[in-house]
Amino acid sequence: MENKLNREGIKNYSERFTDTITDDFFNGKERISGKEILDLQPIQQVNLFVLKNLFKHWQKETNKLKSKYFDYEHPGVKEALQEFMNTLSQHISINKKDFVPLFQGATEETVLLIFSPYDFYTHLLEMNDHSLKVDDLKRILKYVKVNRNLLEVLIQKVEEEHLTMVDKSNLPRLLDEVFASIDDTPEDIEEYLTAFTAVVPLGEGDIYTVEAPKERQNNDVVHPPTPKEDQEKMEDPSQANGDERSVQWHVGPPQKTLHDEFSGDAKNTLADIHAQQKITSILDNLTINQRFMFINALFDGDDQQFKKVIQILERSESHQAAIDYIQETYPNWDLDSEEVQEFFEVLSKRF
Repeated sequence: MENKLNREGIKNYSERFTDTITDDFFNGKERISGKEILDLQPIQQVNLFVLKNLFKHWQKETNKLKSKYFDYEHPGVKEALQEFMNTLSQHISINKKDFVPLFQGATEETVLLIFSPYDFYTHLLEMNDHSLKVDDLKRILKYVKVNRNLLEVLIQKVEEEHLTMVDKSNLPRLLDEVFASIDDTPEDIEEYLTAFTAVVPLGEGDIYTVEAPKERQNNDVVHPPTPKEDQEKMEDPSQANGDERSVQWHVGPPQKTLHDEFSGDAKNTLADIHAQQKITSILDNLTINQRFMFINALFDGDDQQFKKVIQILERSESHQAAIDYIQETYPNWDLDSEEVQEFFEVLSKRF
């Protein structure tokens, strides 16, 4: 599972969050100023993204002022224009109707940045005509507070490769390399969940898609033994209970264990072995999305426990020893969940 974000749920939550905040602020007020935007509510990242989006609109409007009949690159003109923009920035004044879409967009972007930075930067590219220059990234950096180091390293990598811009052809590779090179764990999401929920309750269903339960298969249907099976049980003393027959109802296949599910090395073909390149470090080969997923889904949001377990697995003598450790430590993991399946795929590559 690389991405199970509920984009529609995030959008709907952002609408509810925005309605609550703006209805409260504009109750008796006509307009909001720049200082009031920065102090609007405790999640500073949302406030900063409002200014980011405001600056983007402002930049477009400023470009409309330019004319082909004048030299806007002349030092004197550039200086005057910069002074004009600086003066104007000190007099921000927005009514509720125009402010709501700015704040809602900023809320959506903040949720993405907190729960899935990869998707945030992909979204950012989409919102900027599918391309971003280095100067664009540096401008955006001024407004990024959460997981800021990711964008810093991305800018550094773009400059090292002398790229003129980031687009959909190179962003996935750049992000994968950036996320793999960073040792820091993602910022703790609990404080943000608490802050959002203090205004409007934010639940897992708002952020992630809810997967439909698996349909019951034929071999999962509860059924009594056939007459032939009854006869075999009567003739087999091991299946009898005194003078009465022991009727055993079959309910699907036997429950899987970690050993059954993940230790079948003997089943691997030569092609399977070559298809899975061995990695030397689990942590270094996790994308930031995988780290978020494992920490939140398997370790209850405890990044320290996650790192501790990874260190123990790294030191395991064998693949089986690593599996045995997980089985003993986390016997309640759902072996059919995508999170567990993906976790063990990474683990198998380590050994």
